[in-house]
Amino acid sequence: MTNLKKQTNSIGPKRAVGYIKENPHLAVSVGLFCGGGVALALNVAPLAGSLFGAGGALLGAWITEINKRRTDAAEKAKRQLEAADALAPELQRTIERVLYIHERAIANFICESAQNEITTNDQQDDFRPYSPVLYPNAPQIRDLPGEKTVVLVRFYDSLHTLNKFADEWWERKGQLAVNIFLSILHNSEQSLELALVCIGEFEIERRFPPRYESWGTLTSRIERSKAFAADAMKHHMARAEARSADKSSQQQKAPFRTY
Repeated sequence: MTNLKKQTNSIGPKRAVGYIKENPHLAVSVGLFCGGGVALALNVAPLAGSLFGAGGALLGAWITEINKRRTDAAEKAKRQLEAADALAPELQRTIERVLYIHERAIANFICESAQNEITTNDQQDDFRPYSPVLYPNAPQIRDLPGEKTVVLVRFYDSLHTLNKFADEWWERKGQLAVNIFLSILHNSEQSLELALVCIGEFEIERRFPPRYESWGTLTSRIERSKAFAADAMKHHMARAEARSADKSSQQQKAPFRTY
C-alpha cells in the first residue's frame, strides 16, 4: 500500500514536468501571469500590465501551436489512410497470386511424390508472382506508418525469392521434379506467412470481402492451403518410408522432369 502511494505521488510531478517540456509557451505564460499578479498586488501597475500583456501573447501563441498540432495530426492520419487505400488493391492481387502459386505447387508436388504419371500441364510462368507496380516509388509509400511500411517491404522482398527460383528452376539439369515443387511450396508458404501480417495491417478483408460467402476470407483460404500442404508432406514422407523399405523399388529411378 505504501509503495502504491509513492508511485501515485510520483506520477503527478512527472506528468507535470513532461507537459511543461512539451508546452513551454504555456509554462512561461503562467509564470508571467503570476508575476503580473504579484506586481498588481504591489501596486506596480505598469509592470503588471506589461507582464499580463506578455503572458496573454504567449498564451495565444500556445493555443495557435496546439491547433496546428491537431491539424497536422489530422492531416497526417488522413494521408496515412489514403496511402493504405491506394496500396491495398495491388497488395491484395499480389497475395492472391502467391496463394495460387502455393496451391499449384501442392498439386504438382502430390503428383510427383505419388509417381502416378499424372501431369498438371502447369508451365514455368504459372509460378511467377506478380510484381508490384506502385512499390517502392509511389509517393504514397512515404505516407505509410512505420509498421505498415515494414510488413509491406518484407512481403514484397519475399517475392524476389519466388521469382528468382521460377527463373532458374528449369536450368537445373537432372533436378528431381518433386524437389523443385517442394522448394516452390516452401518459398510460397514463407511469403504467405508474411502476407497474413499484411492482411491484418492493411485490413484487406474489410476492404475486399469475398464475393461469395462459401469462398471464405483470404486468411481462411491461406490457412486451408497451408493445411493441405502439411497433409501432402505427411503422405510424401509415408510414401518415401514405404519405398525405402521395399527392396524392389530401390532400383527404380525417381522421375525427372524436363522443361
